Formats: sequence, C-alpha cells, structure tokens
Amino acid sequence: MLNTVKNKASLACQVRINIRCKKDMSYQTLAKILRNELPYCKEEHQRYLLGFFEECYPSLMKKFMKEQSISRASIITLFNLLPNQGEKHNFERALKNEEF
Repeated sequence: MLNTVKNKASLACQVRINIRCKKDMSYQTLAKILRNELPYCKEEHQRYLLGFFEECYPSLMKKFMKEQSISRASIITLFNLLPNQGEKHNFERALKNEEF
C-alpha cells in the first residue's frame, strides 16, 4: 500500500497512457523508455507515448518525473522522435508557454 501512495502520479500516468490501448503498459516500462534504459520501439511504444503527451498534463508529468527520476531533457528528446500528430499539440503548447 505504501508503494501505491508513493507512486501516485506514476499510477495516474499509467491509467492515462493506457486509455486507448488494448494491452496495458506499466508506468515502470514507461519510465524505462523515458530514461533510455529500454530502447524506444515505434511499433510497440508510439501509441503509449502519444497518449502520455496527450493525456498527462504538465504538472502530472513533473510529479511523474520526480517519482521516477526522469529528466526534462529525456522527455523532450523522446517527444521529438514522435510524428507530428494532434496528440502532441497540448505538450507543444505547454513547452511554448513555459509550463513544462
């Protein structure tokens, strides 16, 4: 139970990235991809990452980053690998407005 409370933002991100996917991805896997501990695979990971950038608002991302020791640079690097799609709009706006 303590782990659940400790990783509250991570669990919220996990729920949000899995909304549109049949198979769930854990927040631990997401964190490994963002920390570059697990190589990004377009076929396997792109939908989850687009979901992350569309469904997770900047303050939630920052809490997730803190819980999982992920740098801002790592998130932006991975963001830039994704195709230009509507899912990226909210995060692009947050970057432009210096909310992230």
